[in-house]
Amino acid sequence: MSASYPAPPSYEEIDGTSTSKISSANWQAWYRKLISVEFKQDEATDYAKLFSANEVEVNMIPELNDGILKSIGIEKAGHRIRILRLKYKTSTSTSSSSPRASTVATAPVNIPRCAWHPQVAAIEKCRKCNRMVCLSCRREKSGDGGTRYYCDNCFNDCIIL
Repeated sequence: MSASYPAPPSYEEIDGTSTSKISSANWQAWYRKLISVEFKQDEATDYAKLFSANEVEVNMIPELNDGILKSIGIEKAGHRIRILRLKYKTSTSTSSSSPRASTVATAPVNIPRCAWHPQVAAIEKCRKCNRMVCLSCRREKSGDGGTRYYCDNCFNDCIIL
């Protein structure tokens, strides 16, 4: 009476680390990204496995946050910070290669900018010339019982944005 039983599963099948899963394109993409932020080979391998096992794809980097990284098993804070830096590397590298990516990255943010310092957010707007001004460009005048700010260009009052 010999019954034929199926062969027992291999260790890789039980552990969930079969070679076909490890050699997937998603794993390789994660491995390359992690090496680019200076992880050691063994760390990059382990984290690439975690991302692949949790079905996190490289194109999901902008949605990553500290909580997600903790939940998938990345315990070291320094490693989570390095992985989160991929958000900035990805946005700067893709924006130069594709015009669509740059509009996607800048479209949701609509911050008024200073007329003289376009890299600085404006805090006030001139009532007369409608120029936006930052903290450095507004001028202060005292009188009438308080402090008021005026435009350095036309000397008219500014209103807070």
